[in-house]
Amino acid sequence: MMFEPSLTKGVLEVFSPVHSALSTADEQATKAIDIQHANIHGVGDFSVWEFSGNPVYHCSYDYFAANDSTAIHLVLFSLEEPYETQLSHVTYWLNLLKALTLPQYNIAFGGRIQQPLVVVLVATHADLADIPRAFSGEFTYDKEKVLLKEVRNRFGVDLQISEKLFVMDAGASNSKDVKLLRNHLQELRSSIISKCSPMTQLTERLLTTLPSWRRLSGPNQLTSWQQFVSDVQEHINPLVSQDHLRTLTMQLHSMGEINIMQSETVQDVVLLEPRWLCSGILGKLLSVEAPKAIHHYRGRYRLEEVQALVPESDVEELLQILDAMDICARDASNPFMVDVPALIKTSGLHRSWTEEDEEDEVLIYGGIRLVPAEHLTPFPCGLFHKLQVNLCRWSHQQKSEEEGGEDFDGDIHLWTNGAKVSQAGVEAIILLVNHGQGVEVQVRGHDSERAKCYTLLDTICSITENLLTSTLPGLLTAKYYLSPQQLREHHAPIMIYQPKDFFRAQAQRESSLTNTMGGYRESFSSILSFGCAEVYQQGTLGTDIHISDVPLLARRKLCRMLDPPDAMGKDWCLLAMNLGLTDLVAKHSSGTNGAAEPDSPQAARQPSPTAALLQEWSSRADSTVGVLMAKLRELGRRGRRRLPAQSFSRLQGQRGGRRRGRQRIPSDLQRRHVVQLDQLGRLSLSPPGSDRGKGHRSVGGRT
Repeated sequence: MMFEPSLTKGVLEVFSPVHSALSTADEQATKAIDIQHANIHGVGDFSVWEFSGNPVYHCSYDYFAANDSTAIHLVLFSLEEPYETQLSHVTYWLNLLKALTLPQYNIAFGGRIQQPLVVVLVATHADLADIPRAFSGEFTYDKEKVLLKEVRNRFGVDLQISEKLFVMDAGASNSKDVKLLRNHLQELRSSIISKCSPMTQLTERLLTTLPSWRRLSGPNQLTSWQQFVSDVQEHINPLVSQDHLRTLTMQLHSMGEINIMQSETVQDVVLLEPRWLCSGILGKLLSVEAPKAIHHYRGRYRLEEVQALVPESDVEELLQILDAMDICARDASNPFMVDVPALIKTSGLHRSWTEEDEEDEVLIYGGIRLVPAEHLTPFPCGLFHKLQVNLCRWSHQQKSEEEGGEDFDGDIHLWTNGAKVSQAGVEAIILLVNHGQGVEVQVRGHDSERAKCYTLLDTICSITENLLTSTLPGLLTAKYYLSPQQLREHHAPIMIYQPKDFFRAQAQRESSLTNTMGGYRESFSSILSFGCAEVYQQGTLGTDIHISDVPLLARRKLCRMLDPPDAMGKDWCLLAMNLGLTDLVAKHSSGTNGAAEPDSPQAARQPSPTAALLQEWSSRADSTVGVLMAKLRELGRRGRRRLPAQSFSRLQGQRGGRRRGRQRIPSDLQRRHVVQLDQLGRLSLSPPGSDRGKGHRSVGGRT
């Protein structure tokens, strides 16, 4: 595994919040998500959403960031940091925005999405970093082109990144650099407005009525969708239908006036005042300035302690929302306690597996590691906190179902970047490893419980993958397997078996892999299924997986690789002929002859020929991953088979688990053609682990 220089500094420190400077109180630092309405001179009105760089708040960002294609996302980084840190900060936020973007089934040419998020990069503190000025008056940053080229190469297909990096002293509001940014925002604003329809009169009436409804709601700015519909029909328009009203509320959602929240536990909740929840509730509950509860170091609050933080709110109703957002978990057997993993300060288990005496026991081990498959960058900071919440919820559910039975083992144990659960005599440890770039699951049990070991591992993998699907739908991941023998012997570092290792062995008709660290071979069965023959025989190995089961994100990556013309010919055309689908070549070649570059706007309007090819080929029974990889290998292009080998599961089986869905903003939002475009500038993203509030002001005059 390689580590890019950009990941050795900066972002990695946010995964040690106990030792971070952000663990101390700072009056100027942004609390959670700060929302303000501002007017940028010469541009118009904006709803500015400023996201704190403190990782403790990140577990809430998936409900508010990247959910509107008409927004402009400002990614800020400080020029006082080294270039590697600057790049890591920008990469972190761009990867988060990409990961939060819901994948589209209609893949455009080159793997592009049809409505990418608009991103503007802003470099601040140019005055403090002694950046020179050109004769024309603006700052000239010598690494501007290098940084822009790097991030556009990585994310240009996924995000619409502006071609200019804006370097400025944000405190000098009349400088030429700030004026250039204003002009660019005006251009983007005009472009967005030209694609939107005007707001209806009903939407305008809703907008003017909201302030009075907020006052009537009192301390809790939450209402059910049914009640919201009833209020609109009673006080504004009795003839409005639910479907029409839902479209109108999406306009208000996009403008930052309200927020529509959906989950498995709480359906259709309307947040009348986003500021109340974002900065008022989350800013207090997760803040390091909050009074420490007696169990605060373990991330546990008593119900009355939560009530003390928000004395005027209905704590029961509030906790339902926080539970739906995967910020906290409640124990049904102890309803007066609330787990908030983002606040955990403990550093680990009292006794690790290596410290426990196993002389009289014969235990078997196994495990996996989930990693991002496309970019060497950490998972978003809040992901593991959400995973801990889901593990708490699962553990509490198991406890209530099995209490009094012989399989009940005890409570879940949480610590910073770790968790331990048990079921039916089998234990599992879940860890955030490799500076946040991997989630590792290790399982152990008695030799007679091989099937139970696999069941627990599969359950935790299902919980994790379902969480990734619902929270970070645009993040492509790969699953690596850990050496069971080295886990059993507690040898470090542990050998990691990658998907390509299994493909290579299968191609050679082998059923074991060589552990180059230990000098021995380990069977597929021991690596994948704890040596349980029954489980192994029922699974489907990598090369035998049908192409229709290939994840959408992996298909999109293939389109990105194969659609663009190559000097030796069009790869997708050659692949079509190799697969015996020559009739598709003539059908789709006309639309791609002389096609624009994959990162151009014109390409986004053309369908992907590779996607059409894979869709047609998937109707055949013999269309497997192994056949596809063999055909890709025949193309003779270096790196063409790396993607399938990294992105497909090794042992495929039936899965179950909790899924959560959130409301996404439709693309055809209506909007007024004047200064009602309040959503522009919605995201003003701070570098992770940084003090965003000090030393400069953000666009629109925010501190």
